[in-house]
Amino acid sequence: MSVYKPCDIRGLADAELSAAMYEAWGRELGRQLDAGAKFVVGGDCRDSTPPFLAALVEGLCRSGLDVVDLGLLPTPMIYYAKRRLEADGCAIVTASHNRAAVNGLKWMLRDRPPTPDEVADMERGLNKSRARSSGQGRGEGRRAKSSPLPSAEGQGEGRRRTTPRGLDISFDYVAHLQETFVDSLDAQLHVVVDPMHGCWSGRARRYLHAIFPQSIFSTIRDRSDGRFGDRAPDCSRSENLHELCEAVYHRRAHLGVAFDGDGDRLALVDDEGVALNSEEAVFALLECLGEQLRGEPFVHDLKFSDRVAEVARRLGAEPLAERSGHAFLRARMRETNAYFGAEASGHYFFRELGGDDDALYTACRLIARLARSGRKPSEARRQSPPIHMTPDLRVPVAPPQQPGIIERVGAAWADFPQLKTDGVRIDTPGGWALVRGSVTEPALTFRFEGLDWHALNDLVERFRNTLPKEIGEELWRRYRAAMGGEEQ
Repeated sequence: MSVYKPCDIRGLADAELSAAMYEAWGRELGRQLDAGAKFVVGGDCRDSTPPFLAALVEGLCRSGLDVVDLGLLPTPMIYYAKRRLEADGCAIVTASHNRAAVNGLKWMLRDRPPTPDEVADMERGLNKSRARSSGQGRGEGRRAKSSPLPSAEGQGEGRRRTTPRGLDISFDYVAHLQETFVDSLDAQLHVVVDPMHGCWSGRARRYLHAIFPQSIFSTIRDRSDGRFGDRAPDCSRSENLHELCEAVYHRRAHLGVAFDGDGDRLALVDDEGVALNSEEAVFALLECLGEQLRGEPFVHDLKFSDRVAEVARRLGAEPLAERSGHAFLRARMRETNAYFGAEASGHYFFRELGGDDDALYTACRLIARLARSGRKPSEARRQSPPIHMTPDLRVPVAPPQQPGIIERVGAAWADFPQLKTDGVRIDTPGGWALVRGSVTEPALTFRFEGLDWHALNDLVERFRNTLPKEIGEELWRRYRAAMGGEEQ
């Protein structure tokens, strides 16, 4: 698969990426801004990040930008620095929740994340760089390790190379959160923090204690590790939360919070040591915001249960469905000036943050709310609307075959309402089905919701019969395994 994804760039660090590519991407980003424009950069804690970040900084400096290098720190702090410094753009060397062998690049120019076309422009810009330097036209990803790049004058259009500046934004970031939550200084909760050996390691507990000095914050997996303890730092997967659940239960804590590798996703564990699924977490946050949502747009991942939109409407909000992907939800937040936004993987966006997401800020909002209300998270979980749906079911399918299969599904269900924002979603009287191409692996992703368990089972069985036999059988097998019907 290509390293150029719809929202960002991501690939194997040692086989598909190189320092030369990051330098070229830096030059390409710089080319899109005026000389001297302020640009903020940083990266996550994985082992491959420092050399890639150094190369990115070099490319940005060669393009004549005023580069502020924040070093290795959580992604939300880099977004904060961009807002605080009123920078014209930012870029982050990270692969987010992916395993340590993967790395990538996220960026924003002015106030917008990249569109799929703009990500593709980065590939075209890299290919032009190689063509200028070698005269051999398009190169392959692996060759980029040794391919020379054009001179600063050629790529930077005659701009003078600048020198990057370093900056420690941590004190300002914490002070901002202290000011925001000053009315909750007397919060007295016990919260277990799980950075998963990622960027919040050594930071989250200290920052939270500075914001809520009368609360207790204990930790697990709080040592920064470029290999993340040899597991993917993905807090959206329930199997990665077992240790946090046990810690919350045995320590009799009020709440558990987990972050992913670069610190922009948040997962929650309630006071009984039960991990909240994506819908339960959103219900908790919607309840936390309460009256503040009345009359306000609420942007949500179209993969969420329909119950999420129903709860938002009961609170007086206007739910707006958007395709999955942090860049798509962030862009919709800015377009609609929405008050709150939520993605199924644990990204939460706020108008107060300029439409950006920040996992630590989200945790602070929940802690402050729990302290004021005295309500237990387990109570909110039990009172959540019943949901009858599957997790994402990924079936291996080669990318060239995916559009044809999605088109076939749409034709087979042509008598039912369809939404084609991302793949195709089909609404039936008994529930809905979604099929879309995965952006992280050569697979189709399926998701289903039924009015009850019987309706869900019937919908999946009918759906598999509209697919090619081999794919339909694999979908059914994975559905049965996910819902406890058989072992994978």
